[in-house]
Amino acid sequence: MLDTLRLLVDFGLVVLIWLVQLVIYPGFRYCSPAGLATWHPVYTGKVTLVVAPLMFGQLGLVAHQLWLDPRPSQYAVAALVALAWLSTFLQSVPAHAQISSGRDAQAAVERLIRGNWLRTFAWSAAFLVNAADTGLLAFLRG
Repeated sequence: MLDTLRLLVDFGLVVLIWLVQLVIYPGFRYCSPAGLATWHPVYTGKVTLVVAPLMFGQLGLVAHQLWLDPRPSQYAVAALVALAWLSTFLQSVPAHAQISSGRDAQAAVERLIRGNWLRTFAWSAAFLVNAADTGLLAFLRG
């Protein structure tokens, strides 16, 4: 049951982060400064309703599974999740704050896009390690 829940949460973050990386953040480039100032607070408020439960859910599930079954792969996933959290709070949150402040917002958008590749990698890799651990990848290969 926990393995399935974790796969769903991990996959949810993977889908979300790839949408953010390929569609949402680059879309900020096409907003006028006034449009971005209006849209950005709406976006951050709404996306937080989706991303926060997924991030906290993943963190709790990874910690619980690491406690119950401290295998090397679980430590690798924990490190990848920690990397995603660090990237979120050291790169993404400050860039979003700069966008919200309106000072040099386009430079912050570019920094957000470049810096978000780290979270994209971390969440994608965490899902793949978990999928390999649970046998999902082997199942999909047939």
